[in-house]
Amino acid sequence: MKQLAYNIFRKIKRYLHLYRVFLSQNLKEDMIYRSNFITLAVMDIGFVSVSVILFKIIFTHVTSIAGWTFHQSVILIGSVGIIREMAYLTFRRGFLELGNHIRKGTFDTFMVRPMAPNIHLAFRHISISESFGEAITGVVLVIYGILHLNNWTWVSIPLYIIFLLNSLFVYYGFSLLINSIVFWVIKTQELNTIVYFFMETSRYPGDIYRGVGKFIFTFIIPIGIIATVPASVLTGRTSWSSALIALFVGISFLTTGILVWRKSIEHYSSASG
Repeated sequence: MKQLAYNIFRKIKRYLHLYRVFLSQNLKEDMIYRSNFITLAVMDIGFVSVSVILFKIIFTHVTSIAGWTFHQSVILIGSVGIIREMAYLTFRRGFLELGNHIRKGTFDTFMVRPMAPNIHLAFRHISISESFGEAITGVVLVIYGILHLNNWTWVSIPLYIIFLLNSLFVYYGFSLLINSIVFWVIKTQELNTIVYFFMETSRYPGDIYRGVGKFIFTFIIPIGIIATVPASVLTGRTSWSSALIALFVGISFLTTGILVWRKSIEHYSSASG
């Protein structure tokens, strides 16, 4: 048991070291084109601002949406931005490039390196510029939101971070499942559109879903929990049952995604045939 724990620790330590190396390299590449970095950040801030304005307009006609007030909804919108940037800092850009690697045969390099192909693919294409502005705006929105709430406590902040990480696992597992299809269909533009709208629609409270829709958008396409649960934890809206369901979905999607990905790789035909 001690040997197993030691091996796991060494593997995690190695991956963290490799992540730092890739992160440093990708940051240097992003800084070469600083104007592009700034432009993307400004555009992200603009898009998030539009979403907040639209919600503000809606709340001029209603007092709540499925029980969510304006400031609670602002925290929800901010949480989406934070999760999206966490994804780009870990795996999202790599999946966007997956189809090109398979078509060109360059995915072979990920198969022969001494690390899991999905991890190597993720680390190789870490992006700091993508959604950076959205993440900064997201943090500001979350702080703004909690400053206007009376029912939050400091202990909810570490819980919020834990459920943000859980949502990242859900997002990663979902992305693995969707992008595993690329080994059969090759073209991935439509697949990545699915993943994009997966996060876009998570801006709306999961409480708006009822009946069969709630089941589907919790356990099959979990847009109803990915941002809603972390925001609920921070705003004091969540229950233990909802939190446990979110953790179950996170573990399930991560495990299933990895298993399906490994099975899909068996259908990959390398450049050498």
